[in-house]
Amino acid sequence: MVKELHEELPESLVVEPEKSILIYGGGGHAKSVIDMVKSIGFYNIVGIIDDNIPAQTNIMGIPVLGTRNILTKLREKGVEKAANGVGGILDIKIRIKLFELLESEGFSLPKLIHPRATVETSAMVCEGVQVFANAYIGSETILQQRCMVNTSAVVSHDCVIGAYSHIAPGAMLAGHVQVGEGSLVGMGVTTAIGIKIGNNVRIGNGAIIYSDIPAKTIIPSGTIWAGKGKSQA
Repeated sequence: MVKELHEELPESLVVEPEKSILIYGGGGHAKSVIDMVKSIGFYNIVGIIDDNIPAQTNIMGIPVLGTRNILTKLREKGVEKAANGVGGILDIKIRIKLFELLESEGFSLPKLIHPRATVETSAMVCEGVQVFANAYIGSETILQQRCMVNTSAVVSHDCVIGAYSHIAPGAMLAGHVQVGEGSLVGMGVTTAIGIKIGNNVRIGNGAIIYSDIPAKTIIPSGTIWAGKGKSQA
């Protein structure tokens, strides 16, 4: 819970409704988002919102404006767009709740695609999606709302990545793979063609996936998966 404080925006804050965007979060993932937004070149980052970092802290040249308590004032000032800078690698629910918070405050969540990512023209990228540098999104693949494809991950043709899911750096999904909502496919994971991964699955780094994965399954790092696993409580 965030303590209620009297917070004010700096008088010098300049807002261009079409281009201004705020970043929620000031940690490691936020730094990657900041660099991606700068590389895209269209948006102007007005500041960072973080519930634990003091206002006026400078992160990569971007000021921390305050906590979530200042979001309404940012909307009133004319800031219309936001990007989620919380990766949620340990708990995806935190990332999901922040998306919901930003939406409830009236912010739109534009898709962000790094200019060094490759997205085939037939692929569909939905609202709030983040695609980082050197990722590949194959033909007729669908990235559903607010999912993330991280650095150098490969999502081959005809895949569907569910809302809020995270394809971590270096993961390689073969064609026709389906990933449910709120799942994590860890770094360096590889899958066979046509695999179905359920909702709220966690696949540890370096696992090799040869068969479908039921919802809420946890697969430890380095596992060669052929149908047995540990279900979350």
